[in-house]
Amino acid sequence: MAVAGNCIAMKFVSDKLISYWRRTKHFCVCKILHADDPPHTLALGIAIGIFVGFLPLMGIQMALAVGIAWPFRANKLIAGSLVWISNPLTMVPIYYPGYWLGCKLLNEPLTGGWLEILQSDESSTVKLRNFLENLADFAGPLMLGTFVLASVAGVISYYASLAIIRTYRLRRWGQLIPPAATPRHSSSDDPPDSAKHSPGSETAA
Repeated sequence: MAVAGNCIAMKFVSDKLISYWRRTKHFCVCKILHADDPPHTLALGIAIGIFVGFLPLMGIQMALAVGIAWPFRANKLIAGSLVWISNPLTMVPIYYPGYWLGCKLLNEPLTGGWLEILQSDESSTVKLRNFLENLADFAGPLMLGTFVLASVAGVISYYASLAIIRTYRLRRWGQLIPPAATPRHSSSDDPPDSAKHSPGSETAA
């Protein structure tokens, strides 16, 4: 029975990972690589989403990302979607390095609520609630450290995604804008419609 239960659990996890991979692939291809926006707009949306996603501002991250993307004319859909890189499952792996860095920069001891959160056996949802309740105890080092990491991650993600998008599009279409989004202009050698249908252009029967 234990073996059967383990097999069922492994299959469940495998199906979840496959589904997540398919959704991620669809988002990257359809919403980024094949989007109508130019590479700079898309890369800037990615950078803003990554930047905001690294900040411990759960609850307002999506609105903040869209608000930042608007005046910079970045892709708002991508910016708002990528903030979900921070969630109850990734909270500790993302925020703890920022807290550690903030303590080092401020020369403060690495103590407080973070140790209790890391050592607890509670679920991810409970850890998130505890994180929000004890945020004031370590807000200074956490905000400083995550801001530094967010800035570095945002810059790297911008240039990396810009290079990937440009390379993909040039190899696939030979241009930076998808053909479906490229306006078609009539050739200068083609005569206008009025000349094609003028009486003088018709031959006598």
